[in-house]
Amino acid sequence: MRNILVIFYLFSFISLADMVPPDVELTPEKAFCLGFTLDRPTDEYVGLNYPKVIGGKWIPVSTMVEYRLNENPIFITKTNFEKINEQKTTVILGFYETIHSGGDAAVLITYQCTSKCGTNYLKSYSVPSIVKYIEANVKQCL
Repeated sequence: MRNILVIFYLFSFISLADMVPPDVELTPEKAFCLGFTLDRPTDEYVGLNYPKVIGGKWIPVSTMVEYRLNENPIFITKTNFEKINEQKTTVILGFYETIHSGGDAAVLITYQCTSKCGTNYLKSYSVPSIVKYIEANVKQCL
């Protein structure tokens, strides 16, 4: 009986390790092909638009932004969506004035699978540097 409990204990750790959402680091080219785009209607802010659905079954459930100045984290904001129909599909980054003086932001958007998901029902897409993303200025899917 004791051996069976030890085996269940080990399996519980293995299953927890699989529960960590997979992270997809978005290059500007990959992001554009998936439907992520940048908006800069004025010099006051940058907006990262993200798709409402990826692959027909992944919908956004939260966004997180880490603002940095000279590579040092300043603060983090996180938004969880309460209802799917009410989420906005733009992350507004209000740090444009500091982009040219050491400011940057990393964005993480978490999507949830809606059907035939298996055990990985969350997937996160990250843009590690908005400044590098802006500089790439990709406008086509390669």
